[in-house]
Amino acid sequence: MKPLRASLAAIFALGCLCLSGPTYANGRAGPAIQTAESPAWNRGAPAMAAHGMWSAGSSVVAEIANRYVGAAKFTGLPGAWCADAASAWLRAAGKPPLASRMASAALSYGPRGSGVPGDLAVFMGRRGAYHVGVVVASLGDRVEVVSGNWGHRVGRAVASRRSLIFVRT
Repeated sequence: MKPLRASLAAIFALGCLCLSGPTYANGRAGPAIQTAESPAWNRGAPAMAAHGMWSAGSSVVAEIANRYVGAAKFTGLPGAWCADAASAWLRAAGKPPLASRMASAALSYGPRGSGVPGDLAVFMGRRGAYHVGVVVASLGDRVEVVSGNWGHRVGRAVASRRSLIFVRT
């Protein structure tokens, strides 16, 4: 009976996390997130891989990311924040965050994906990974991605599949 009670408590806590959020200095309520101050910020993804908990893209992660479109920087951390935003959305979906605050951390998050909603989309350049977001729609040879720090806000972009590496969440 105790494991069931603990599971129900965890589900309730996740629901509360998704329904509540921080309040900005202007008094407006912000989107629901769990920030990097959490003690498990650098743990999780390798443990999930060992337990085989990867899905073929989690539409829950895509739905959460979609809710943030248009929001200003919400992570409360200094510097570039695309990976911080992806970590916040993963956490809100009950998944572990990225291993670091770098976009390249997404490359080792899990197995390669195919670009379905919920997959992480890692933008690649000559020098490696430079941006990360979440696939929200598959559009044939292109995908629609929501990411933090896109024009200093959470934004939406359509990108060619050829310029991205996908990672399942």
